[in-house]
Amino acid sequence: MGLKQYRVFNDEVITDDGLMALRVRLFEHNNVLMSVLDTVGALVLVIDRDGCIVCFNRSCENLSGYVYDELRGKPVWEILWREADAKEIKDFFDSLSCNSHASSQPPDEGGLKLENYWISKNGSRRLISWTYNVIIDNESGVSYLLASGIDVTAHRLAERRLEYLTHFDALTDLPNRTLFYDRLSHMLGQARRYNRMFALLFLDLDGFKYVNDTLGHDMGDLLLQKAAKQLPVCVRDSDTVAHIGGDEFVIILSELNKTSDAAIVADKILEVFTKPFQLDNHECVVGVSIGISVYPADGDDIDTLLKNSDVAMYQAKDTGRNNYKFYNSDMNIKAMRRMKLESSLRKALQRNEFTLNFQPKFELSDDKIAGMETLIRWHTPQYGFVSPVEFIPVAEETGLIIPIGEWVLRQACAVGMQWQGMASVPLIMAVNLSARQFKSHDLIKSIEAILKETGYNPELLELELTESVVMEDANSAIKVLRDIKNMGIHIAIDDFGMGYSSLSYLKRFPIDRLKIDKSFVSDITTDPDDAAIATAIIAMAHSLKLKVTAEGVETSEQLEFLRKLNCDEAQGYLFSKPLVPEKFTEFLQGRKIT
Repeated sequence: MGLKQYRVFNDEVITDDGLMALRVRLFEHNNVLMSVLDTVGALVLVIDRDGCIVCFNRSCENLSGYVYDELRGKPVWEILWREADAKEIKDFFDSLSCNSHASSQPPDEGGLKLENYWISKNGSRRLISWTYNVIIDNESGVSYLLASGIDVTAHRLAERRLEYLTHFDALTDLPNRTLFYDRLSHMLGQARRYNRMFALLFLDLDGFKYVNDTLGHDMGDLLLQKAAKQLPVCVRDSDTVAHIGGDEFVIILSELNKTSDAAIVADKILEVFTKPFQLDNHECVVGVSIGISVYPADGDDIDTLLKNSDVAMYQAKDTGRNNYKFYNSDMNIKAMRRMKLESSLRKALQRNEFTLNFQPKFELSDDKIAGMETLIRWHTPQYGFVSPVEFIPVAEETGLIIPIGEWVLRQACAVGMQWQGMASVPLIMAVNLSARQFKSHDLIKSIEAILKETGYNPELLELELTESVVMEDANSAIKVLRDIKNMGIHIAIDDFGMGYSSLSYLKRFPIDRLKIDKSFVSDITTDPDDAAIATAIIAMAHSLKLKVTAEGVETSEQLEFLRKLNCDEAQGYLFSKPLVPEKFTEFLQGRKIT
């Protein structure tokens, strides 16, 4: 029987034996080729003209979790690429299969490009960037696709994260300053084109710094995150809530019908912030001050609208905090004065612009002077006398109150040294401590250094704090108060009755005195409510073995009423107005109570 003959490659004729040898050689070549491809880190797939898998390298096997027999002959879009883009991939292969006269050159120099998700056997998804090269048979058209891929999942995630961080705040997930300006610019363009009104709300959390200082920055960040989740609840989907830094948020209220619509939103926000935030084991109540500017009445550009809403926010803070204010032109005058005051305040110490006044305090049992309260005064070349009511809040907010407070204590102790022995009893020097000073970590060291420097007897020093300061974080306050008390210093709670004090905490505070606020004393003889409050404060204080000082006593009737209530001390214009040191010396040498 003769050997069969076969016509192959360039019409060369070979026999059965030759064909067998050719198959062996092809098998060997294939094994060599696959060995080479298995060393390649990239994914390599060979796909036939129908989109079925012919072979793949070890990188594909490792990433997919499939072995060769599980994938061979299977359409690639049914197994590895079986997600939303499967139709696109199938159409891609169909177009190649239909192209029976495809060019021998790839469509472009780098081959065909495609990105899609690779679905592994265990269901995991990886984003793969593929490059396809068409293997052409000149007679039959498209025969195979050689697909080379790299895993770009991490790279694309990093790109998306970078894109996200470009426009969103990483802490709160709210739009950041960049995206806020972009949206505000768009809103401004729309409002100009269609003659629409919108509002800008500038928000600042009241007491945020205190949370940061006392509970730590982690709790401060947690507070910002919780606040950021609450604010979007108060607005519409078409509005924008952004976190632009620190404890500052801004809200763009789009397409308002009337300005009062902005007030409705502000009221919702204030209501949300009346409820305490749970910060791990701490329950924290913080308010929010809101400034509102409205386009076009309050500005026709981004900077003006933002500046005016900021000005209005500070006005909200100045009028009691936890409220909102609409911008008006008068606020700019106040804002400019405040800015100039702050600038002058930063130079006031080095220019020696501060002075001290001293107001006598008297024992009501024997009409003898018992001590004096130290009061700071500021005279500026530009504004003349500036009331403490105006500059103390600025100093508190900027942190300047700490060096100013230290100066007051140092000067008071130095001046007070000369007055000891001038009265029949040792005089107690009272000095006010601000909220910022009381929260300072260096408070105790500062007091100790000043006492050592001046030689002042700590037992003749009384530090006054408002009840709102000590009640803001009562547990922390108790520790600081005990440290002060252990130095031998007296402690008084000033303006008592103006805030809310828990009696359970009050009895734990190592204090010596309560001072009744002058607002209760002024009408004590005519207003039954004020009389009842003063009576209750004195009775409660005595039951806790505390002394009581009444502030703002101006009439003999008020004095007699306080005496009947067994009030311990009093101060006010009835006895003496605040005096400069020289006048106070004269007072000690000759003036008696009338």
